[in-house]
Amino acid sequence: SKAAQKNYKDITVHIKVDTGMGRMGFINDPVDNICEIAELKGLKISGVMSHFSDSDSTDQSFAKLQIERFNLLRKQLVERGIKVKIFHMANSAAIVSLPESHFDAVRPGLILYGVSPFDNQSSAMSNILLTPAMSVKTRLVSIRKVPSGTPISYGRTFVTKRESLIGVISIGYADGFFRAFSNNAEVLIRGKRLPVIGRVCMDLTMIDLTDIKDGVEESDEVIIMGRQGTEFISASELAYRANTIPYEILTSLGRMAQKIYKE
Repeated sequence: SKAAQKNYKDITVHIKVDTGMGRMGFINDPVDNICEIAELKGLKISGVMSHFSDSDSTDQSFAKLQIERFNLLRKQLVERGIKVKIFHMANSAAIVSLPESHFDAVRPGLILYGVSPFDNQSSAMSNILLTPAMSVKTRLVSIRKVPSGTPISYGRTFVTKRESLIGVISIGYADGFFRAFSNNAEVLIRGKRLPVIGRVCMDLTMIDLTDIKDGVEESDEVIIMGRQGTEFISASELAYRANTIPYEILTSLGRMAQKIYKE
């Protein structure tokens, strides 16, 4: 309000209420707080919002309780004469599975990437087709031929059991390729899945190229996440290997890399 008056213009705001997330938003007396804000000069309340804590759960009873609380809030604001244009709280999972949560607007997040907010066992996505919109690529920067018994990377957690062709790719945990992928992930080169070997380093990761039959060259494209030929590595697969959620994979891998947007 002070900023609006100082700049001689109205500021449009959305107000957040906490219906069960326990993170941000008014918890105590939200209606009174919103009514008080509505009296401030220079402010126009165009939206009231909340946030689900577990709309992707198989048990959606708590999510439905949050919707009830939000509906009650809206009713009370109307009774107090507060006119708000937009009420919104539905995230990706709620957009798909809780139509009663759509209100006046929705806030898709994960599904904009073409990734399901539910696990593979959920039936919520049975009638919805998503196309993954993000891929992550890097390059081979070195190819090394080593004898059997050669330790690879920090801690010698991988030792070759045969004469091997080792590839070094330019991605590491500083780029969002987690250390949890050490000896625990695959990449795609020339349409073939190849294992990550040894510990993931800050800027580099090693892979085993030995089983590629048609030859491989430095500067070959490496798919960390995405499609190459008939093979596909998804954000969900990487999340499963790292014991996390797809959203952390998408935001971590997208943090440092050069981004190319396509229509």
